[in-house]
Amino acid sequence: MSGDVVLTKLKNVTLNNGVLIEAFTGVGMVASIAANYMISNLQLDQVAAMDSDDFPPVSMIYNGRPKLPCRVYCSLELNLAVFTSEVPLPIRKHRAVASELIKWGTEAGCTSFIAMDAIPREGEEGEEARPADELPPVWAIGASDASRKKMKESGLETLQVGMITGVSAVMLNMGRIQNLDVIGLYADARTDIPDAAAAASLVSILNKLLRPRPFSLSLKPLLDEAKDIQVQLEKVRRQAEPAIKEPYNIYS
Repeated sequence: MSGDVVLTKLKNVTLNNGVLIEAFTGVGMVASIAANYMISNLQLDQVAAMDSDDFPPVSMIYNGRPKLPCRVYCSLELNLAVFTSEVPLPIRKHRAVASELIKWGTEAGCTSFIAMDAIPREGEEGEEARPADELPPVWAIGASDASRKKMKESGLETLQVGMITGVSAVMLNMGRIQNLDVIGLYADARTDIPDAAAAASLVSILNKLLRPRPFSLSLKPLLDEAKDIQVQLEKVRRQAEPAIKEPYNIYS
């Protein structure tokens, strides 16, 4: 593998005007929480896995079975694919990760892409901290005219000025250069805990953006379980810390 990012197909899938959602772990683990909630409730099937010699040596254990931390799930019925990663990856690999996702999605029949992440919430110290079950706002960015038209039709609030980093930023840039239908969604998130409420905000936006696909995910279970989810994911994050420190140096 020699450091290359490789996306291995576990199953061949063909989507009809499909949508690929990118949910790389970031601020408050918001995108990861939202993705895992979708995967579980929509009963998505794993169809691919991504790996590299430069990725942290981590295995995610679910139901007693090992899984790579970077995975792609799919529903042929919904024409929907979801990429998720629970652990941080080296910044130097973010561009390659985004490129592999766009390539896989295009080959699988995806015509639009949604990149999810979060923006750190300002003024969250002490009593200013937002309650775990209070829905924060979400901002959107469209890479093309088609993307911005969808945003307007869904009533999304546009992020007018700012800076986005990571895999979602690369996907937006690729969408701008290649005129791809790429939308970035960014929830206002707490940084002190895995923020399940911010994840619920992202899910609420997806319910609008993904119409007329035949589903609408309820936010209540996610909000009801917000604190439990935060505790569970914080435990996973602590367990993974030894593997994502030097020499893998996720910040270089």
